[in-house]
Amino acid sequence: MWALRQGWSSSFFIGKLAASRAPGARQLPLIRSFAMRIPAHRFQREIPEDLEPIPIAIIGRPNVGKSTLFNRLQTGTRKQKKKNPVDNRAIISDRAGTTRDRKDALAVFGGLLLRVIDTGGLETPKETSNSSLLQSMQEHVWKAVAEAQAILFVIDAQEGVTPADEHIGKMLREGAVNADKYRDLFKTNTPREVPIILIANKAEHGFIGPYLNDCYELGVGDPVLMSAKQNQGTEDLYDRLVLEVGHLQQREEEINPGTAFLNHDYMEEGEEEVENDEDIEVDVDDESQPEVPEGPTLPWLSPEMTEHQRTSLRFLAHHPADPLGDLDPGLKAAVLHKDPGKYWLQAPQRALPTKEARDYVLQHRRAEEMDNAMKIALIGSPSSGKSSIINALLQEERCIVDENDGTTMDSIITNWTFKEQPVKLIDTCGVGRKFTYPGFKPKEFMEPGMGTKKAINRAHVCVLCLDASRFQKLAGAGFHCPNKMEVHLGNYVVEEGKCLVIAVNKWDLIHEKDQPKFREEILSRIQEKFGIVKGVPVIFMSAKYNLNLPTLMTRSMALYKRWSARLPTSRLNSWLQAWMLRWPPPWKDGQKCNVKYMTQTRARPPTFVLWTNSTYGNFPENYLRHMRNGMRDEFRISGVPIHFMIRSTCMPKPRKKMTKAEVLKWKRMGPKQAKVAMNLNKKRMPRPLKQID
Repeated sequence: MWALRQGWSSSFFIGKLAASRAPGARQLPLIRSFAMRIPAHRFQREIPEDLEPIPIAIIGRPNVGKSTLFNRLQTGTRKQKKKNPVDNRAIISDRAGTTRDRKDALAVFGGLLLRVIDTGGLETPKETSNSSLLQSMQEHVWKAVAEAQAILFVIDAQEGVTPADEHIGKMLREGAVNADKYRDLFKTNTPREVPIILIANKAEHGFIGPYLNDCYELGVGDPVLMSAKQNQGTEDLYDRLVLEVGHLQQREEEINPGTAFLNHDYMEEGEEEVENDEDIEVDVDDESQPEVPEGPTLPWLSPEMTEHQRTSLRFLAHHPADPLGDLDPGLKAAVLHKDPGKYWLQAPQRALPTKEARDYVLQHRRAEEMDNAMKIALIGSPSSGKSSIINALLQEERCIVDENDGTTMDSIITNWTFKEQPVKLIDTCGVGRKFTYPGFKPKEFMEPGMGTKKAINRAHVCVLCLDASRFQKLAGAGFHCPNKMEVHLGNYVVEEGKCLVIAVNKWDLIHEKDQPKFREEILSRIQEKFGIVKGVPVIFMSAKYNLNLPTLMTRSMALYKRWSARLPTSRLNSWLQAWMLRWPPPWKDGQKCNVKYMTQTRARPPTFVLWTNSTYGNFPENYLRHMRNGMRDEFRISGVPIHFMIRSTCMPKPRKKMTKAEVLKWKRMGPKQAKVAMNLNKKRMPRPLKQID
């Protein structure tokens, strides 16, 4: 297609192809540039809101491909339209025992909506009895079985059936009693006898070797041969799921199970199903159907109409004469769209026609942002009590807790509600220097550390957990709390523009006589090392005894609301003029650095643009730091990172491609302006900042 756009004729390529096939001619390589390439997102489906997902659990021994299958089932699910969604994929590694905690995610698999639960690998009874970690993992497997409507039992097709597989098969067939206590605890209505689907994974091209007969000795039925890594055999797995659990999601109007929401994908955007009415008969040709307006006007953003009125107006909207379109196009668009208010809320700000519409939409967008889930990521060094804090908040054993370092390896996401505010709690693995996993050298096993880094980038509030017991044990040996690695991790959170809360955990292990001394020393070190942001909340708590847990969540929610705040421009500039009279700006390079005007351009984090008379990068940093601290005290936004963007009135606009006349104009103004103008005309231009959600 590119060649045709350039004006080349098709006979040129036909002649080249004929010349390449001539005797003695050099054979040209095959060209696939004309093949139709459909993007992957065209085959993905959005998660429907009116369907209840079917929970299924993936169970098996270590290193058989459970996490690979967990990720494969999510490939047909379209990601959320929100920016920076939380990643629900599991870590995949050749190292056995990578998955330990339960990890669940919604997945659209064909015509089924599933809630897939990934579990840790099970071992033989002898190995399980000798390890407290394996015992906790087995209990979490039973919790997944108690919530599931079907079980995917995964084995390795290349290694065949092992004694561990036989033990797991027997345990699933006869161990329904172990899951009953969790059914009563979770108050689930799942049956005791759930279907078990045997999956022989790693069977590339359907080859399983001489181990097919051994699969029937497990007593769970016919195996499904598939390769989750190479996406082979997923059709057979879908057919088995439809036969076993497809009836749980079948609607009354549907004929075939497993197609619960496929009919909605064939409706065009902005279209709505018309109810059948005996008194109304519409027979309209496709060619004579009127075009749908772009969107509803402001008076019809949230119309209050009954269903009978909407049906009548819908008939007029589809009428060939278009009486409703002639009367009010905005009303017609409001009738044809399912949710006219949502239509405008998702539209870009530049597409809004009037200032009245922009103010209306921005007001509702900010209210909608506060209704979204607040993402809290717990980070820190190994064995600092991150999983214990999440279990204490949820009042259940959601995350595995063990005395050994490095128990949590993957990011575990849990939905929760605190004071009617939806919250996503993200448990991360403990990291060392350069986001390394404990016990491994850099660049040796980086997946858990990179998962922690992604969780920080996608979270709103990061809780840095510190272990107070280490401070007491090593206080005489020059040990500091927080240590150098934790200070670097906290500063990384602030540099990314996220809210930082410091939780000093295991405070119950400190003797009461030593608590005032240790508290003063910890607060002084935090104030010294985290000078980049003033007023970071510090909570001394204990997850074991639920000490100060409500304080932790209250401080996090208050910091989150400050982080999302927007300050009016008039109040900002009034404070700026009064503050500059009290603290006059300094002189640099022979001129007085004066701030003429400032305004807030975005929130999360609060970002302000300052128009000055200085050149880019020449404004004194200590004066800007003093101004940030003054804003935190005046507007009560302490503990929040604040970003300043310096704009100059005597310099060209940044990220603007200039003409030759404009470049010459700025060159004549001085050497600094000439240098900036030449840099702006280069191909590599600075990247604009983005809003953090």
